[in-house]
Amino acid sequence: MTAFRRATAAAILAATLAPGLAFGAGFSIYEQGAAVLGMAGAGTASVDDASAVFYNAAAIVRLPGRQLSLGGTWLYTQTSFAGAGPSPGFGVTESMKPGNFFPPTAYWTSPLGKHWAYGLGVDSPFGLGVEWNNPDRFTGNFYVTKAELRTINTNASLSWAPSKGFSVGGGVDVLFASVELDNIAPSTTPLPGGGGAVVAARAQLKSNYVPACGFNLGVLWQPQPVWKLAATFRGRVHPKIDDADATFAVEPTGNASIDAAAAAGLPPSQHVSTIIAMPAMLSLGAAWNPAPSWTWELDFNQTYWSFFSQLPLTFDKTQSLDEVLDEGYRDSWRLSVGASHRVARTTYRFGYYYDAAAAPDQSVTPLLPDANRHGATLGLGWRLGSRQQWGIDLYNLALFVEDRSTNGQSRIDYDGIYKSYVNAAGANLAYHW
Repeated sequence: MTAFRRATAAAILAATLAPGLAFGAGFSIYEQGAAVLGMAGAGTASVDDASAVFYNAAAIVRLPGRQLSLGGTWLYTQTSFAGAGPSPGFGVTESMKPGNFFPPTAYWTSPLGKHWAYGLGVDSPFGLGVEWNNPDRFTGNFYVTKAELRTINTNASLSWAPSKGFSVGGGVDVLFASVELDNIAPSTTPLPGGGGAVVAARAQLKSNYVPACGFNLGVLWQPQPVWKLAATFRGRVHPKIDDADATFAVEPTGNASIDAAAAAGLPPSQHVSTIIAMPAMLSLGAAWNPAPSWTWELDFNQTYWSFFSQLPLTFDKTQSLDEVLDEGYRDSWRLSVGASHRVARTTYRFGYYYDAAAAPDQSVTPLLPDANRHGATLGLGWRLGSRQQWGIDLYNLALFVEDRSTNGQSRIDYDGIYKSYVNAAGANLAYHW
């Protein structure tokens, strides 16, 4: 039964502490606007398009006219693993299937009189995708073979400018999240004549989309014409999953009696409940315009992963599997610096960021190969039309992930070194009225 406790616990962890190698720290996706991402995500103070709905609601009231923005990002990931002793041992190598993810965005902003404006948005601020090659032979398949976390977030925000150089904003988020995890756990089946047979059993956990509400707040201050200072806070969101389906099935061995005995020893299919915790984030930004055609920005983000100190699991039929998992995640931080240069109707952008890992060594697993990340970005933007009413923005991000070792401390007794590389490319199409 211990193997299935571990299997189902891993499924819940997929929803709450999922690997973020393709994204930001943990499992957040900060890639929500091509213009800001061209500056490595440094846009808390300088964002000047409809993606302000995500990056800073206080900037919405500063946008000219009405704006519609549609876009998305293509995220490509590669991850490999080299084993170490005592388990799975030196010489063991594994790899994930290349990951391809396409989180979309849609934003609308409009003024409400002279001092007010509102914004609406749809995006995917959290997500994951993990699938290891050759799942039947993957040495970590007792923990995970495939995992997915999908989110859809809707946002409505208001922005108010009581004076020319100061504005505030805030909004409500309604986020929908679903999770799926597959793994293969060993089960020892007693034989009639004595002894036992080890039979492989597949475990799967899958939930429907469940909603939860959150909030965001922002402030933007321009003390001098060449400086902007900003801060935003996104509150944590924690959808409660109370109807996830946990199912268990024996891999056929060809021996009907062994298969029947093994199936009889599995936990019954049942519902599992827990809470998916999406962490809070604080962002601070300072933008500098040394010349009308140049903008530089430095941002600092703090993500409060330490909220995941404990994770409760509750089963509706097999109460002996109930437990509270201790994770030990720590708060992480990200530092971004970026610049944009405008020439006629073209804007050139570039930037760099460093994103610190949130997972301690013991929580680095095939499900959670979290590591420090270095991102370098380039971006281009064009304004088209007789009134420059059309906007096209592109960016590319090369994300270099530091090798991450468990240092012999893996809580699942699966030690080794993970290596990853990520590339992201995104585009936005905007129209201004």
